[in-house]
Amino acid sequence: MLKNETILLFDFETTGLNPERDAIIEIGAVRMEKQGEHYVETGALDVLINVGTRLPDKITEITGITDDMLKEKGVSPEEATAMIRALYDDQALLVAYNLQFDISFLRALFRRYLDPAFDIGNDILDVMCVYKDHHPYPHRLSSALERYAISVERAHRAIDDIRNTYALLMRLSETLKDDINDYVNVIGFNPKYRVSGIMLPHVTYVPQRGGLKEVWRSKKKIHQ
Repeated sequence: MLKNETILLFDFETTGLNPERDAIIEIGAVRMEKQGEHYVETGALDVLINVGTRLPDKITEITGITDDMLKEKGVSPEEATAMIRALYDDQALLVAYNLQFDISFLRALFRRYLDPAFDIGNDILDVMCVYKDHHPYPHRLSSALERYAISVERAHRAIDDIRNTYALLMRLSETLKDDINDYVNVIGFNPKYRVSGIMLPHVTYVPQRGGLKEVWRSKKKIHQ
């Protein structure tokens, strides 16, 4: 069981991979608060963002999001930022699958529309890091959901990926012998490449190939 009283799960669909150059086109977020031995959903956000530019064809192919959808249903980036800030809690555990990607876009969003000096001091938990520590390649969310027999309604839509991520986190918590809290404030990265995106001073970055429990072993060494 996680120690944090509040968790914020979030997922972004974007126009590309660079948080400084590319834009968020969909935000999904779910805030959950601990009640007894369980977490209860206390807020949710599912919103498209009209960024005013034409989407790359590849992004529409992957996500199913079209330019017409953004024009008809999308809110402004300023409105969307205010919406997720209302759910955001400085004490919440931030949770995502491949969190390094999403948290880099989150900071860029807040710096662009709220506070140029904004930084993230929250505890973080990357569910991909937990899964990757125990299972070899592939490490896509779809692969993890298939392995743990979690049904998927829509892939690559933010709110659905969040609910799938939470279901996977709960399944990992139930089935793994390791304490899930050992993965808080740790990011695993491919040792062939550098860490992509922001690096937070309170987070430990560990080379992680997959299936070798490298992150878990590194945390045990720190605690010894």
